[in-house]
Amino acid sequence: MMSDRTSLKWQWVASASGIGFVFFYTIFFGYYGHNLPPVSAALSADDLAAFYHANGSAILFGQTMAAFFGILWVPWTAQLTVVMLRIEGKSPVLTWIQLIGGILTAWVVVFCPSIWVTCAYRTDIDPNSLRALNDLGYLMFNITYMGTTLQAVAAGVVGLADRSEHPLFPRWVSWVAILAGISFIPITLDPFFKSGPWSWNGTMNFWAWFGTYFAWIVTMSWCMSADVWRKLKAAA
Repeated sequence: MMSDRTSLKWQWVASASGIGFVFFYTIFFGYYGHNLPPVSAALSADDLAAFYHANGSAILFGQTMAAFFGILWVPWTAQLTVVMLRIEGKSPVLTWIQLIGGILTAWVVVFCPSIWVTCAYRTDIDPNSLRALNDLGYLMFNITYMGTTLQAVAAGVVGLADRSEHPLFPRWVSWVAILAGISFIPITLDPFFKSGPWSWNGTMNFWAWFGTYFAWIVTMSWCMSADVWRKLKAAA
């Protein structure tokens, strides 16, 4: 049987993987993948093809590595599940909702970069086909947000329900999670706009949720990591 100290070390790694996800995914999906912000949906097929020709190597590298580091969402979700089970106790329906939402999110953040990799890998295909493939990647990445919304809201609600003397998640952290989940709802408008604030690269449907998304992950990661670290020090 694994010792308590060894288990705590792995829990700390899983907790910190959320911050690792934020750091590496931002670099590779965002910077190298040319997604800060994403390319406009209003581009013509020829202009989009020119964009991939000019930036293909960076996108190929960035999105390949985004798929690699996107899997960090799995250990982070696993640790959040362990924490929520402890708080929720019997009949942990919200914990299971969070876990399933996390699994769906992990699939999206790993799978969608492979679509943009394909665009960069096959820049010689017909520009209209390239644009359709690019659209598929962004629309799938965005309008599947409800799995992540369920995960964030469930985690926040359980955090607020923690009646222990020293709750693991301060109330404001739980509210950040809930508000982050709710903030994704306007992404539903993505398929109806090709430009402006409600398009996939717009102020409201990219920069707003991009900020709330990472605020939720970082704050909950920090709380879980600090909790495990205190236990490790006590066990020393």
